[in-house]
Amino acid sequence: MSRRTWALPIPTKGLGPLETMTLILCLLAMPVQASEQLGLIFVYRSDCAASRAFSASLKAVTDHYHMAVLPVSLDDRRFTEWPGTVRNHGQAQALGIERVPFLALFDQTTGALAPIASRYLPPAHLEQRIAQTLEVLHEK
Repeated sequence: MSRRTWALPIPTKGLGPLETMTLILCLLAMPVQASEQLGLIFVYRSDCAASRAFSASLKAVTDHYHMAVLPVSLDDRRFTEWPGTVRNHGQAQALGIERVPFLALFDQTTGALAPIASRYLPPAHLEQRIAQTLEVLHEK
């Protein structure tokens, strides 16, 4: 599978880190062609304390920025905040996910995946990691 770099249609040169992060995170919430292809995949186990804590952080960030999330449960049990959770039918293994919680940015049209985190992060740090991942992809 070939990797594809996302072309994000926002200028970030000359902006400070906070402005850049805000623009990048808002891109995920904008209903435009480029943002419609981007989403987050969240893989978890319901019996994992780190997954539970990470889920709360992720929910706060994604609700604030209106980001699309595809939650995948490794044990077929859902967290109440993710009613759209899908069962793992080998997706985690195919993506090479070895530990949870796991969060990645993905391109829905190409299937390209950019890992963001594989451990608990509080909301502020999670926002930064998402923004950094988008910024790195934008620079490529």
